[in-house]
Amino acid sequence: MTRSLTSHVVLCDLGSASLDLIVVLCAAGCKVTLMEPDPNDAERVGQIVGRRLPDLDIPVLAKIDDSCDIFLCRSEVPGAASDGALIVLLDGPNALIRVADPGRSVAMDLLDPRFVEIAFGSASDQVQARALRFVTSLNVPFSVSARGDVFAGTVLQDTAFALVDRLLLVGVTPWELDEALVDAGFTLGLLKAQDAIGLEVAFARRRAAGTDLLVADRMVREGRLGRSVGVGWYRYPGGGGAVIDPLMEDMVVEEARFARIDPIRLTLAEAADALILGVVNAAAELLSDGLTLEALDQLALHKLGLPDLTQRAQAIGLDKMTQRLHSLQTIHSALWAPSPALHRFF
Repeated sequence: MTRSLTSHVVLCDLGSASLDLIVVLCAAGCKVTLMEPDPNDAERVGQIVGRRLPDLDIPVLAKIDDSCDIFLCRSEVPGAASDGALIVLLDGPNALIRVADPGRSVAMDLLDPRFVEIAFGSASDQVQARALRFVTSLNVPFSVSARGDVFAGTVLQDTAFALVDRLLLVGVTPWELDEALVDAGFTLGLLKAQDAIGLEVAFARRRAAGTDLLVADRMVREGRLGRSVGVGWYRYPGGGGAVIDPLMEDMVVEEARFARIDPIRLTLAEAADALILGVVNAAAELLSDGLTLEALDQLALHKLGLPDLTQRAQAIGLDKMTQRLHSLQTIHSALWAPSPALHRFF
């Protein structure tokens, strides 16, 4: 009997952050099951998935007895995978060091499937080939990472979110910043994009790394997880498009006051420029780690919606870029401290 080419993919304890991934998996012809070990979470996630993806019949179960081909999870729960399943960890390459079964485990950043990075760790050749067949079947751009600690795309996203947090605290509103970023060439405002991914994804990474952001972390603790729950940086009434939420401006002002952060006069164009320069600065370190300019441009486009990153950096020039970064340190000394690797753009 010929085995079906349809893969059964189980998403374990990922909550509502997996909606974009579910769409990609279903489009690739995969059978998808969500596993939420807490029955209350299973009910809540089932309601969200049913509301956001009404055309898809996705079971959400507290326990799964059937076997599966692919088991997607964070590093805390791979033990729930059925025998023979390919284990895909979503925490990043460093999670492969801790996993109990490294021979059949790989890491992928699938929760944001616009561009997928893969790390193989100690996986066998057979498992590596199996992982490549799986990600190829999803029809999304991907690359194999040589890093053993973190995905390059994750570095870019987390840097951008940190820059956003600080720019908001010195006086830029979320919707003004998004508008300025689109005017500067982004395909979508970063805050709308994060609402689509889910704020809990980056929040989980920060908790694991022991870092924090004043505004974004408070949002997650207050249940502002993004579009999947109807409220994040924006509100999504009735599951529709984004609308401005004045409560967000109040929250940012309050956090700035608690942290004793004084406002800084910035035009919206200057705020967008500050964010782009901060991203370029962080990207220089990735080039120092061996990432090519071509791969960096792909990551910046797919993970941030920012085209032509290399061209933007080279148009500014090394000396002028360094000077501008020095001046931006008045916003935050560490986030805009010029990288010694900036010369790698030239």
